[in-house]
Amino acid sequence: MNEPYYIVSDNHFSMNNDSKENKRRDKIFQVFDKIKSKGRGSLIIGGDFFDYWFEYKNQIPSGYDSILNALEDLYNSNIKIHYVAGNHDFWDFGYLNAQTGLKFYKGDLELNSNNKKILITHGDGILKSDVGYRIMKKIIRSKLFIFLYNLFPPSITCALSKKISKSSSDYNHHDQYKKIILKDTYDYANQKWRLGYDIICIGHYHQTGIIRENNKEIIYLGDWLGKFTVTCIDNGKSWQGDWKEFLNLS
Repeated sequence: MNEPYYIVSDNHFSMNNDSKENKRRDKIFQVFDKIKSKGRGSLIIGGDFFDYWFEYKNQIPSGYDSILNALEDLYNSNIKIHYVAGNHDFWDFGYLNAQTGLKFYKGDLELNSNNKKILITHGDGILKSDVGYRIMKKIIRSKLFIFLYNLFPPSITCALSKKISKSSSDYNHHDQYKKIILKDTYDYANQKWRLGYDIICIGHYHQTGIIRENNKEIIYLGDWLGKFTVTCIDNGKSWQGDWKEFLNLS
């Protein structure tokens, strides 16, 4: 897999193309242009890139054309794209690969950089209190659920998703549980370190920052609702900043 690794997560791009959404998209497009100017590397998406994605046999959610075109252009510019499924966008069944060339992963993604073993996980269900969610996660990702969900017309399910999807500032509820999140994700990372991983990248919780301990790291991948986080890993070294700081990198 080609380095540098450019990692974004929890972008939650909406189907609604209003002015606020278009400003968010413009930021990621500028990041993509910067990556293309480098001429090498891989884009890693840590999940929940879309606020809602469910792929029907003959239809996909509307409103994402500009993003899909940008991903395709990135791929055609020799930048590999690897997409770890999140809890908002697990239900891709081949369209994204066919349209943009990206590789879609239903589980975690393992990478290597300068002999360091990296794990990219979306992270939903890591918290010790998430017992009920872990049960629900198995149900809504099951073949039976997908079959039943397909029976409803997209006009209904997409309209419903716009109403119930947690967009914009509602996601900031994660900060109310920051102490629990940091403790439980640290325990999770510690388990993975003992298994031989060196760098654990975690999405979903919209936290930012890099914690380094005994040559090991936890990297919280942030979000694109207000933080616009970009993480880079190259030759075993990690960096994180917002989109503007990334654009200013040499």
